[in-house]
Amino acid sequence: MEKIVISGAGLVGAFWALALKKKGFEVELYEKRSDMREESADGGRSINLIATSRALNAFTAVGILEDIKKIVVPVTGRMMHSLEGELTYQPYGRDESECNYSVSRSLLNITLLNKAEEAGVKIFFSHDLESLDPDNGVAKFAGREVSFDRFFGADGAGSITRKELLRLMPEAKESVDFISSDYKELLMPATKEGDYPIEKKALHIWPRGNHFLMALPNLDGSFTMTMYLPKTGEDSFETLKTKEDVTAFFEKYYKSSIPHMPDFADDYFENPQGILGTVRMSHWAYKDKVALMGDAAHAVVPFFGQGMNCGMEDCFYLLSYMEKYGNDWAKIFSEYDRNQRPNGNAIADMALENFIEMQSKVADKKFLLKKAIEHKIENEFPTKYRARYGMVTYTLIPYATAKKAGLIQQEILEELAQGIEVVEQVDLKKAETLIDEKFVPFVNETGITLDRYQEGETPKYVS
Repeated sequence: MEKIVISGAGLVGAFWALALKKKGFEVELYEKRSDMREESADGGRSINLIATSRALNAFTAVGILEDIKKIVVPVTGRMMHSLEGELTYQPYGRDESECNYSVSRSLLNITLLNKAEEAGVKIFFSHDLESLDPDNGVAKFAGREVSFDRFFGADGAGSITRKELLRLMPEAKESVDFISSDYKELLMPATKEGDYPIEKKALHIWPRGNHFLMALPNLDGSFTMTMYLPKTGEDSFETLKTKEDVTAFFEKYYKSSIPHMPDFADDYFENPQGILGTVRMSHWAYKDKVALMGDAAHAVVPFFGQGMNCGMEDCFYLLSYMEKYGNDWAKIFSEYDRNQRPNGNAIADMALENFIEMQSKVADKKFLLKKAIEHKIENEFPTKYRARYGMVTYTLIPYATAKKAGLIQQEILEELAQGIEVVEQVDLKKAETLIDEKFVPFVNETGITLDRYQEGETPKYVS
C-alpha cells in the first residue's frame, strides 16, 4: 500500500487526507500548529468562508456533503449599507435557489479533521516541516524523519513545501504580493432573543471607498464582521490608536452597524491585524513525488469567496486524474499542474478585481445599473447567458474560462448601459443581438455548459 504524507492540516490538507484514505492509501497528516479542536477559539483571525459549487462538488465526491450542510448558513445576495444607512440588495444568482453557504473556517476545519481521523488518518500536531528529500522519499518533521511514496504540500501561503520545491527546481519561480490593506475580525452578536440582528440571508457590505466592513452569518444568530482597511495613511490601521479613535471612525463611516455591535472597540484591540496577499508558483509539482495544493500553490485574497473552493477543486482535479491515469503519478501531477495552475492564476486575478469592486464600485450608480441589467438579461435569456459571477460560483466552468467570458460580458453590459438610467429602460432586443454576436460564439467555441451545478449530483470528473 502506498504511503501518502501531507503537510498542513488546514481545510485542504484535512479534506485531502480524508479523500485519499477513502481510496485505500496509508495517510499521515502533519500540522505545525497544535490541535485546534483543543483550543477554545480562533483567536480572532478567521474570515468566514463561502462554500459554492466547486467545494460542494468535492464534498459530494468524498461523501460528506450532508455533514457539511449541517454547519452552513445559506446566503442569497449582497446587502449594501450606504453612509446614510440606506440598504440596496443585489441577488447573487438568477433566483434564491442559487445561494452561497457561509461557514465558520474553524468549524469546517474541525469537521474535516474529525472525519479524517474517523476514517483512520494518522494526524500529528506540533510537527513543523523542516526539510524535504523527495528523490529518497524522506521528509523531516520536528526533528524526526518520515518516509513517503507521495508528498502533498497543503501547508498554506507560507508553505515550506513550496520553499523546498524552489530549492529543488532552479527554474521554478514564486511571487508573493501583499495588498495595501489588512483586516480585523469583529463580532455582531445575536440579539437577546437569539435572532439575527440584520438580514441573515445576505452578505452585508458597508463600502467606503478605500475601506469597507463586511458581515457573514453564523449558525448561532451572530455575524462574523471583517473590517478591511489600509495599513497606512488617512483612515487606516495606523491612525486608529485608541478606543476613542475607533469609536469616532465607526461613528463616521459605519454608524448603522454600531447599535448591533456593543463590543466593537474592544474587539478591535483584542483581535490581531491580519495580512492579505496573493501567492503564485510557476510549478505545482516535482516529478512524480510532490504536489502543492491550496494556498501553498495559489493563495488568493478573499474577495471572491473562492480561496477554499479553489483548494477543494485542486483535490477534485487530482481525484479526476487518479481516476483517469491509475497509478501513473507522473501523468497525474503533470495534468494537474498543466490544467489547474491557469485556473489558480485566474481566480487570483478575479479576487483582486473584486477587492476594488467591494471597496467602492458597489456604491457606484453605474456599476449597480450594469449589475441590474445583467441580472435581468440572465433571467430573460437563461440558455444563452450566464454572468461571470454565476459561472464562478454556481457552475464547474474552469476559472480561466470564466475570466475570459467576463471580458466579453463587460463589453455587452457597457453597451447596454449607455444612455439609460434605470434597468427598465434596457433594450432586450439589442441585448439578445449582442449576446448572439459576442457571447454565444464563445460558449460554443469553449464547449462549456451554462447549466447550474446541482448540489449532490454525481461528480463530473475531469475528462
